[in-house]
Amino acid sequence: MPQPRVTLSTGAVRGTDLGGVHRYLGIPYAQDPVGDLRFAPPERRRAWLGERDATRPAATAQRLRFDPNPAIPEPIVAGTDVLHVDVWAPATPAAGGSGHAVLVWIHGGGWEAGSSHQPWFDGSSFARQGIVVVSVGYRLGVEGFTPFPDAPDNRGVLDWIAALEWVRDEIGAFGGDPGRVTVAGQSAGGGAVLCLLTSPVAQGLVHGAIAASPAMLRSPAASTPKDARAEELAAGGRGAIDEFHRRLRRENPLKLPFRPTIGDETVPVPPMQAVAAGVGADIPLMIGATATEFDEVVGRIPGPALVPGAALALRAQQVPVKGLGALARQSAGRPVRTAVGAAINAASFHSTVVGVAEARAAEGAATWVYDFRWAGGRGAAHCSDLPFFWNAPAAENVEEFLGAPPPPDLVTAMHASWVDFVRHGDPGFPPYALPGRRVREWDDPPEDVDDGLAQVRAVWRPE
Repeated sequence: MPQPRVTLSTGAVRGTDLGGVHRYLGIPYAQDPVGDLRFAPPERRRAWLGERDATRPAATAQRLRFDPNPAIPEPIVAGTDVLHVDVWAPATPAAGGSGHAVLVWIHGGGWEAGSSHQPWFDGSSFARQGIVVVSVGYRLGVEGFTPFPDAPDNRGVLDWIAALEWVRDEIGAFGGDPGRVTVAGQSAGGGAVLCLLTSPVAQGLVHGAIAASPAMLRSPAASTPKDARAEELAAGGRGAIDEFHRRLRRENPLKLPFRPTIGDETVPVPPMQAVAAGVGADIPLMIGATATEFDEVVGRIPGPALVPGAALALRAQQVPVKGLGALARQSAGRPVRTAVGAAINAASFHSTVVGVAEARAAEGAATWVYDFRWAGGRGAAHCSDLPFFWNAPAAENVEEFLGAPPPPDLVTAMHASWVDFVRHGDPGFPPYALPGRRVREWDDPPEDVDDGLAQVRAVWRPE
């Protein structure tokens, strides 16, 4: 079978024909971030000679695993040339010559793990339904998100924006429409979506947004030791950077040490504040989370650490004083571990979903909210919605992670909701609007309910 080829402004690329879908792996959108570029803003990729092989996975930014046994397999590929995208494109042009809608995916992993080609995020199913999928590799951990006095902040955020600029300029070569770009992500990637939705630097690059279980921590990031300099770490090489990464994790065992920094041109104010001010209200947004995100993690916390852990989460996410009474009433009569799990889940993700939805509903912004409740064999855990949205029930580790085979009808319905949103700006269920606050509960069968996140709202958005 002949291999597909496209010609970009930087040169020719050879991919793989999957039968109705053309896949290209590791297409660089910026220069290799080594040497003087390791802690610098991304530089636009210069042209290459000849034809570039895009049939194999490229280097990953992840070097150290955030979780030794991650739910989503995390392939690690050696190398430094990590600022690249993977593309899945329909083999045939869009009808009418208007171009296919585009889905840009930003992976999660606590801003220090994951990659553009994790096996659950195979874009073939979307491409078979007329959507071009672009999965973004970006700098992680110390290189992407640790602030230094001698380097720009938010280098990972600058990478996302550079990738979106690449999409604007090059996606037409794959049959995509640069005016119909939906950016999506989960966990840290969902937080990235909210950053991009409200970033003045990303305006005009995003036309729709999907934030799944968005990680949007309100407490400050881990502070960088005053004697740390990017220049010295870069001179020390890979080993010095990895050891500094481990040091930050040891010094911050109860919080994520890597995350976007507030105050530069990319993220000038907290995204939640920007949403409340109406920024991004012109962009359709779908947002949601799983019902019991971290229950299994909470189940492994030693008993004496349960209540202090919940207190830390609530303090870090700035629970309103008026909401504490509602939280206490909701916790009454529950086992301590169940109550703590609910508090941590709400603090980590549900409060962000409700806060964004309420602020946008007040502005009349097009917003859809979902609550993934299918429990399978292990509960509606963090990441458990992803095989459904990506139509990947048979991908590596899916059934083992879910604890049961995902119901085919629910997979079809959830995947179709993302396809419809990317193609038409509407996922096919009622929007979140005042006063009804309709929420799609993804279960078997799905159901639309009024004020489906009422308990979370009572704590985090008390009236």
